[in-house]
Amino acid sequence: MAHARIDDLLATPLFADVDAKLLDGVRKEAAITDGTFAWTPGTAPRPGFVRFVEVEPGTAVIAQGDRTTELFVVLRGRVDAVAARARRSPYEHRGYGPGEWFGEVSAHSHHPALATFRATAPTLLAAIEARLFTKLYAEDDTFRARIDTGYIDQLGLHLRASPLCRDLDDDAIATLQRGAELRSVEENEVIAEAGAPADAVFLVRAGAVACEVGDGPKPRVLAFYKGNATFGEHAITSPGRTWPATFRALTRTALVVIPQRQWAQLGAPAQGELVRAANRLVGTDVVDAARHGSAQDLGSRSLLDELFVMVERESVKGGRALVINRTKCVRCNLCVESCTHVHDDAVPRLSKVGTPVVTDEVLVTACYHCEVPQCMLSCDYAAIRRDPQGRIRFEYDNCVGCAGCIDGCPYGVIRLVDPGTAPAPQPASFLASLPLIGRLFAGRGVPAGAPLPLDGAEKPRTAGAGGKLTAVAGKTLKCDLCAGLPFEACVYNCPTTAITRREPQSLFAPREARR
Repeated sequence: MAHARIDDLLATPLFADVDAKLLDGVRKEAAITDGTFAWTPGTAPRPGFVRFVEVEPGTAVIAQGDRTTELFVVLRGRVDAVAARARRSPYEHRGYGPGEWFGEVSAHSHHPALATFRATAPTLLAAIEARLFTKLYAEDDTFRARIDTGYIDQLGLHLRASPLCRDLDDDAIATLQRGAELRSVEENEVIAEAGAPADAVFLVRAGAVACEVGDGPKPRVLAFYKGNATFGEHAITSPGRTWPATFRALTRTALVVIPQRQWAQLGAPAQGELVRAANRLVGTDVVDAARHGSAQDLGSRSLLDELFVMVERESVKGGRALVINRTKCVRCNLCVESCTHVHDDAVPRLSKVGTPVVTDEVLVTACYHCEVPQCMLSCDYAAIRRDPQGRIRFEYDNCVGCAGCIDGCPYGVIRLVDPGTAPAPQPASFLASLPLIGRLFAGRGVPAGAPLPLDGAEKPRTAGAGGKLTAVAGKTLKCDLCAGLPFEACVYNCPTTAITRREPQSLFAPREARR
């Protein structure tokens, strides 16, 4: 039975004309799984990288969001792919019959599955584990070409999962798909150089990319881009732009390149959606764009240039630490309550837990907005970005609550919100009655996910970095510096000035003076 199945697998179009030695390796892996492989004495057996799976109709082979690492080839039966979409009806991608394959995006990059793949008939599948898939893809040009051709044919599924394109209609996605190209770059290879014409947007298919500024031996890293992340969004907002930073591959990286001319072919509604999405991804507050002017106007600025200036001149609040002076603190808890009331999801970002630095001060566990954020490096879902004001922010549409950033953060400032229902917005407290600033807390009670009023009747509170009302239940959370507000609520509302932002080096000055 196993021999018949492996023969059926190698007879599919995917393996036609593939190198004979590689095909022998596939047979070996199937024999290991089947238990018929003869191991050399003293060699520890291991699981095989090829397995065969029989599934009944209605069975989900892969659930959307799962971190599967296998390529599936249909030997018998049928599998249909359907992608769930927020606030929209599910997208029915396509069906897969005998000889066709799916799951190459996850096998290539370990990215979460882009859709749910469900058997609609009695189905036999061959599952090829990522390590064997990677070997075949790297060492055989024929196999790689077929995988790449199939990927381009189904690129629409990947584009729909991208934060940049998820709100586009089917016609717009098809337009972008027609002009897309694949590009592979080696480790340390420059993808786009500062000052060169910016004429394309890149989608990271697999690998990792760093955005850097500075000509010295240690350039400043502004952002990292991994699987499913896009960069070059500013090329969408206006023609004739140049790259404001250098983008370099951190490892061997596979990219999807969509030239600017393809974006230009989209209609006005799609162009508007793209500009709004692009501004959000590079840190522009969508709420402010709607209130104060055209998103096109906001997109015309060199956002990465602004980021470089603000970080380099240390004019961003995130360059300092949040400190509580225990001799001034009266335990009123107004700092935490203020944090709760300026966020529309009613989840506080502030924790008063911290590390004593000197006799009367505590270094609060609030985000440092690091120059090279380890949390960003640890995120495989493109859910962490740096915005033009220097803030490290979460893109909650991408966050899956895996807690990788918690493990990556060396300061313990990120926490996971309980996956249960987020606290319901409460009636306005006495904060609304305070002179001058009370109006900032008036009208609280906007349900999470509801649109903010844009008629100027009241000032919205912050929806968190990125300016979006996205539910945070089951996702990671940290201080966002009250993004969207002109002050930090905890500092501004402390009645005894016990909580302040300080330069980190100044915290140790008293200790040095005592030596």
